[in-house]
Amino acid sequence: MPEGPELHLAARFVNAVCAGRVFSGRPVKSEVNWKNPEVPFEAKTYTISAASRGKEVQMSLNPIEDDKSKKRGAGKAIEALKIVFRFGMSGMFRFTSVSEVPKHAHLMFYTADKPPMVLSFVDVRRFGRWEVGGGWQKDRGPCIILEYDEFRAHVLSNMSDAAFNRPICEVLLNQKFFNGVGNYLRAEVLYRLGIPPFVSARSVLEPLAKAEELGEQNGMEGVKVKTEHPDLLELCNKLATEVVSLGATTYNHTPDSESSHDAFLRWLQCYYNPDMRTLVDHNGRTIWFKGEAGPLAPKGGKSRGTNKKMEAAVQKRKSPQTDQAGPVKKVKEEVKTEDSKGSKSKNTPKRITRAKTVVTSTSDSAKVGRTRRKAIPVPAKSTPARTKRTPKAKTPRQPVPKKTTKGRGRQKCRQ
Repeated sequence: MPEGPELHLAARFVNAVCAGRVFSGRPVKSEVNWKNPEVPFEAKTYTISAASRGKEVQMSLNPIEDDKSKKRGAGKAIEALKIVFRFGMSGMFRFTSVSEVPKHAHLMFYTADKPPMVLSFVDVRRFGRWEVGGGWQKDRGPCIILEYDEFRAHVLSNMSDAAFNRPICEVLLNQKFFNGVGNYLRAEVLYRLGIPPFVSARSVLEPLAKAEELGEQNGMEGVKVKTEHPDLLELCNKLATEVVSLGATTYNHTPDSESSHDAFLRWLQCYYNPDMRTLVDHNGRTIWFKGEAGPLAPKGGKSRGTNKKMEAAVQKRKSPQTDQAGPVKKVKEEVKTEDSKGSKSKNTPKRITRAKTVVTSTSDSAKVGRTRRKAIPVPAKSTPARTKRTPKAKTPRQPVPKKTTKGRGRQKCRQ
């Protein structure tokens, strides 16, 4: 599921591709997406900008008033329209030509260019939502990336909330306090701090709240005491900022951003690491961790089967051998054996196919491994000649004499 860094990057993407562009016409909604509303925006031309906050992106459609309408002064001016997007499991934005609009595009904005370009909201799994004319969701806390000071104060000032009695791994997904934290961020934060996932959130965060209170009593309000290692709240902000600086993650990478995606896979230390343990928490989400789970772990907790493809990709990016040798390929070799006259021998197979392993070096991108084919002589199998059986001479069958019962009458008993 896209997290705070992905939605922050999505807002950046929209602002980059829409800078200096003019859009026209009403936004077009996909016919198959019946869960989300139409966008009733009637401006002839408009511009688009975007901003992010935690796990939300707010898009603004800003109408452009032409000179003719200014002179007439008739009619009510069209106001800017705001649309709030929540990405669900697979939401993202794409900017393409009309012929290359993705299959799962559900809301499209067309430019006034000729030929026009299209900004699309793409959602393969259709869990994404948008609200027309709405603002930021009220029950979400401050953003862990853009509003760190407000985020920290909001968490530490609400320690009396019963939500903090739950395991820390589950509280980290509570968007009321940790707006922008998702599954991979919570795993990385807890792993790098060495905190078991199923300990009480209060036991982890209360010492931070007490330290803040002590600082206020000593006249050090707002002054952060430097420590050797960042605490949990600081690390939420730090790791999210690091992911943003990488530029692409598992959820929003494209062929143009493969290098950024590889950098993200190398950045992961715990999430999807096959050396880690996994458990399903009380909300049905999988948590990756190392060591003990903690006293609040679900009774009879089960580990869940993970994405083997993703695990292999993470392991491959971290392997030091990937810089020295390329992927292993299997090459088929065809071997044919012929006699001196060019005709195929009866005692040799027609074709022998063997799998040969070839390792191509990727240290130099200009060099590409070539497949070499060699004719390997195969000795003919010596099989003894089979002798034909001589059929035995058939002897005529002698007729069998019939048994006669003549003269063998039944003797009568004399009285």
